[in-house]
Amino acid sequence: MRKTAAIALASILALGVSACSSATSAEESGAGGSYTYTSDQEGVKSLDGVALASTIGELKPAKKYRVAVILKALTNQYWQGIQKGAKAAADKYGVEVTIQAASSEKAQTEQLTIAQTLVGQKFDAYVVAPESTSNLNPALNQMRSQQAPVVNVDDARVPATVFIGPNHEENGIQAADELAKLFPDGGEVAQVEGQSGSSAAILRIKGFKEGVAKHSNLKLVASVPGNWDANASYAAAQQIIRQNPNLKGIYANNDTMAIGVAKAVQESGKKVAVIGTDGVPEAISGVRNESMAATVSPLPYYEGFWAVESAIGLLEGKEIAPWVVAPAQLITKENVDQFYDTEGQVITDLYK
Repeated sequence: MRKTAAIALASILALGVSACSSATSAEESGAGGSYTYTSDQEGVKSLDGVALASTIGELKPAKKYRVAVILKALTNQYWQGIQKGAKAAADKYGVEVTIQAASSEKAQTEQLTIAQTLVGQKFDAYVVAPESTSNLNPALNQMRSQQAPVVNVDDARVPATVFIGPNHEENGIQAADELAKLFPDGGEVAQVEGQSGSSAAILRIKGFKEGVAKHSNLKLVASVPGNWDANASYAAAQQIIRQNPNLKGIYANNDTMAIGVAKAVQESGKKVAVIGTDGVPEAISGVRNESMAATVSPLPYYEGFWAVESAIGLLEGKEIAPWVVAPAQLITKENVDQFYDTEGQVITDLYK
């Protein structure tokens, strides 16, 4: 394992994650067998994503499995990264993946229609990234009735066999910790929140507020909606900056919003540190040119790769923990080159 992998692994282990047994036994979850769908339950056992390959062991699929991948929206660079990782895993293991997504992250009915159409084609396994905790419920019920393994990736936690994703609270905590580090003499900070009802947004908001509260030198002066939208976040940041002339930093719950916030900061002429979450190429460019102080990235390429890899492993009767934990890796100008290439794409051989 390269040095970069060790850095990411240390970051994840700091969360207190423990490697462990799968949601089902190998005997129960072998090809053609039954699977449990409990990965959304509180306190499930977890496995560091960096250790997934070594935990699964040699993986030579017995057939060319068909895996359906249903994402939120490919208009967002973040989901494009997950798509890229899913395709890479399919190529590595010689399986067929069909990847589809809704036209936007708010198109919940459209995403359900896509999922139900794919379920009707009876894939061997399904990877889902629901837009909410309930919008895919009818399709999920159909997947379970087919006794197919279901891998839930990144955001809304739903009853699935395995969840691949970060500790979203830790994303917010990391952002607060970085602002405390940047401003040791203290200061006022603000937050631009993600879409109401989104699991990721709820947890990142909570994590940031808890993170700020543990640092006596920080004071949270505003926490307002940005709805995963760059323009809405730009307008929200303009208002926050006008109302708080002593503002030192803003945390946006994702990078799309952080980019809008950074634009507002630049136009204001003030020195306000902007931190996002996701690690999309435009935000990585912002970290490099210092329009953003940092982003907290779960390395989306690996989320997609691990999701398809887990689906294949389950079909092959491998033991996999209910939660495969993606990193909450703080990306700054000092370490960006360890994780991202010059195009802002996640380096794909970090864990080889």
